Amino acid sequence: MATSQKKTVGLQEVCENLVRFSLDQGDIQQITERMAEDTVIKPVTMEYEIRILRMVSVGWGIAYFLEGSPYKEPLATAFWETIREMSGNISQMSSAVAGEEIDYFAVIKDRIDLYVETVNAFPDAKDPGPVIGYTFAKLCGDAEDGYALIAGKRIFHLVLAAIKEYMESIEIVETT
Repeated sequence: MATSQKKTVGLQEVCENLVRFSLDQGDIQQITERMAEDTVIKPVTMEYEIRILRMVSVGWGIAYFLEGSPYKEPLATAFWETIREMSGNISQMSSAVAGEEIDYFAVIKDRIDLYVETVNAFPDAKDPGPVIGYTFAKLCGDAEDGYALIAGKRIFHLVLAAIKEYMESIEIVETT
């Protein structure tokens, strides 16, 4: 029987990889291009919400797949601190363009709270994916849009599957 050896990765590198993954835009264009032409949802709105859902899902994956690990808290803290710093840069640029104060990290935190609150409202749900999909579609502008429902659920599931696969392939080590 073949044994697979896990790659040893420093905590900071794991954080950088997860941040990079959360910001990956590879699937966004594919998803928005396939939207129905008669939908009330604007592609730019869906793109915006996909970006946020990816970050939220990575954070969710860290919490879920590192449950009981001594690296859960330091990795979650490092991940969200990096996202907060990046959000500050986005906020500055967006505020300059919009002519009003925009706090992108506050938006991300609000989305986290909303997704968690909505999932908690359905404690008997064996899979939070459909609840996430519904919330995503609602945030996009139409809670009944089947495509948005499926897109949100799929993004959530794919991100979690990727985080699970990554975490199972590595051994996190403390870095100095």
